[in-house]
Amino acid sequence: MAFLPRALLLLLLAVVCIQLSGVLAEEQADRRDRCWCLKSLKKRVPREEIEEFSIFPRRSKCDTVEIILTLKPVNNSTEVVQRCLSPETKQGINLQTCWNNKNTNNTPTFKISNCFESHK
Repeated sequence: MAFLPRALLLLLLAVVCIQLSGVLAEEQADRRDRCWCLKSLKKRVPREEIEEFSIFPRRSKCDTVEIILTLKPVNNSTEVVQRCLSPETKQGINLQTCWNNKNTNNTPTFKISNCFESHK
């Protein structure tokens, strides 16, 4: 007799876990669609300070192109510093052009030095 209530409790727990995992998966997908850049720099960032950058196109829940700069470490720091750059600035437009012309492998990040290689 004690077996039946335990089996029902275990079954109920499994159903709750399955439902909860579906909600968490939807929440994760929802988070990826949202804008990451709440504030974007409107001023130019010196090229020497930028290590690499990523460009994310408009998405279902983010109606703007996002440019995320990864800055070079300062004073032997291991901290990764990222800044958002407005896609409407001259530098933002230039980075988008470089991304579209030179990122032929569609990598998620692109070294800033690839945009300024000299042609020999």
